[in-house]
Amino acid sequence: MHCYQCLQAGDTRDAAGLCHHCSAALCEEHIREVDDPVTDIYPLMRTVVLPKKARLLLCSRCKAALEQLRTRHAECVGIEH
Repeated sequence: MHCYQCLQAGDTRDAAGLCHHCSAALCEEHIREVDDPVTDIYPLMRTVVLPKKARLLLCSRCKAALEQLRTRHAECVGIEH
């Protein structure tokens, strides 16, 4: 399998993983690794963020799209991002 972003640029590189959001194959240069908070719901519908985070692999396009949601949420609740 080859990196989708490299193919778009006319290059051929082996893929190292897949984007979690769009499933595009990505090489080591184009893959982005982010921390994904793991949550649990306790009685009375209280959501708690657990201390260990999962790994999430994304392409740069999906990473930017998902970060805009986080930034917008932070602005709405008055948190600096």
